[in-house]
Amino acid sequence: MLNIKIFSDFACPFCYIGFSILERLKKEGVKFNAEWYAYEIRPGAPLEGKESTLKFYEEEAQKMDKIFEMIAGLSEPYGIKFSKKYISFNTNRAHLAGEYAKIQGKYDEFSKEVFKAYFELFENIADKKTINKIAAKIGLNIDEMNEQIDSGKFDDILLQAMDMAEQYKVENVPTFIINEVHKITGVREYEQFKNNLLSMAK
Repeated sequence: MLNIKIFSDFACPFCYIGFSILERLKKEGVKFNAEWYAYEIRPGAPLEGKESTLKFYEEEAQKMDKIFEMIAGLSEPYGIKFSKKYISFNTNRAHLAGEYAKIQGKYDEFSKEVFKAYFELFENIADKKTINKIAAKIGLNIDEMNEQIDSGKFDDILLQAMDMAEQYKVENVPTFIINEVHKITGVREYEQFKNNLLSMAK
């Protein structure tokens, strides 16, 4: 059995692709246990959101165009439609809500809806109303979720995730830690990712 730790952020398009890859692996019957850890790439992003171009660092436009082309190519098999323009939102509350979803056994459902809201619907996932809508859609108890988030119940979990990221020397997301030994950083075409992953199980 493969045990996979994934460091990911809802503001990362490659993480959405990585999530979709694991979802497809599961559908194809590949057996693995997945543990998701929050890794906020823009912890200072404004709660109200900020419209910007698809840039993660101040790099020349030509290089960013190539990155976008790569994202578009990698996401196409999963029906994900990214845009060069997107809304940059703070992901902290979404991660906290994700911890509640884990307890309820609905993390995968929650994450998929959050990624879709961020990158395809351009919704503010820092907004409590948006998180509530997503939670309600997948059948979570909204009042209980908000009570536990606002009580600070999950704050230490996010801090521990960052400590673990340092332990595993995570510098980019998504990062996959396989059976505590191997590391895959970033995403690639499905068959290549699958073959790499399965080779690590031997």
